Amino acid sequence: MKRKPMIFNEQRLQAMMDRKGIDAVIVRGTENSKYMSEFFHNGGNLGYRPFTVFYFRDPARKPAFVVPAVDLHLAMDSTWIEDVRAYAMAEFFTDLDVHFYKDFFEAARDILNERNVKGLTIGTEGENLTTGFRQQLEAMLDGNKLVDVALDLDMVRMVKTPEEIRRLRKATEITVKAHASFRAEIKPGKTDEDLTRVALARMIAEGADGIHFINVGCGPGTSFAAHSPFPTGHRMQAGDFVKVDMGAMYRGYPGDFVRSYFIGRASDRHREIWARLNEVQLELGMWLKPGVTGGECFERSYNHISKYLPNFPREFVGHGLGLNPHEQPRMNRINRTVLEPDTVICLEFSYYHEGVRHHTEDTFLVKADGVEHWTADCPRELIVPA
Repeated sequence: MKRKPMIFNEQRLQAMMDRKGIDAVIVRGTENSKYMSEFFHNGGNLGYRPFTVFYFRDPARKPAFVVPAVDLHLAMDSTWIEDVRAYAMAEFFTDLDVHFYKDFFEAARDILNERNVKGLTIGTEGENLTTGFRQQLEAMLDGNKLVDVALDLDMVRMVKTPEEIRRLRKATEITVKAHASFRAEIKPGKTDEDLTRVALARMIAEGADGIHFINVGCGPGTSFAAHSPFPTGHRMQAGDFVKVDMGAMYRGYPGDFVRSYFIGRASDRHREIWARLNEVQLELGMWLKPGVTGGECFERSYNHISKYLPNFPREFVGHGLGLNPHEQPRMNRINRTVLEPDTVICLEFSYYHEGVRHHTEDTFLVKADGVEHWTADCPRELIVPA
């Protein structure tokens, strides 16, 4: 008997399928296949290398998981799904003496025939699938009704299981500690390469499995950039602007938050901008609660900040955090996603002035009776001593 799912919220998916009259879902998207199988695979983003879960509303039809042959053994050890099959990809022979299908679709046809999949309503990821894969999948499912459940799966994943919350919280804690090392390294004479190096080293030292991302804006060449991809070698001096957006990875889940600084001094206007951005961010963060929509969060914060900062640039002010660093709810003006307990939210605000991009971001857990502010201990003073 395989273990029960720890990450995949099976009850929430079943409720969605019951509500929409969906008999089965077939998913191969990177996040969805990892979420439902709980196998954190590599290569699923490649069009020719699908990792695909078949899940049925009727418990008599058992779920199945199809993977490349090279990943079969680890997939069998990692997933809660008992029926794991492989197709010849990357290797024709492995340490397991089992049959490999010639390709994914041969394996899929066997799974569907064994479960007598005919005349069912089947959910797929629709427009999110690559064109070639989608065409072959739809041809294979001829005789069934196909519906696009990509957004419905986003809604399923929005509410986190206890294990997901544990991993996200740990990733955030590691990122906060890495930020402390980053901030301490902001000194005249140091470079943006030094900043990057100490942050990455601290993430690994604190238990990160990897680095999700780090984007450093440092000095006139990148102080305006939202996501500067590489260090430039800029040597810091008094008066420079420094910003970092970064996140550690822990067991497949990322941290994500931002702080901005000036070295030694900043104008009164820069101080005011930073104060207003943090004021509205913290007010909105502590206001978050089940039942409000992403659009209502946007309107509340936009109406607040627009009193003080003209031409506020943000198209959205927050997003969910999960396997994908940008999940539902996406807090823009038209978003109607309703917040629920156990949703992890990142709120972020930015503003341009005199060639720099102020940016702040914090992480919150929405609970039934309030919020947890996971990044509350990260300093938010604008000026670091020179």
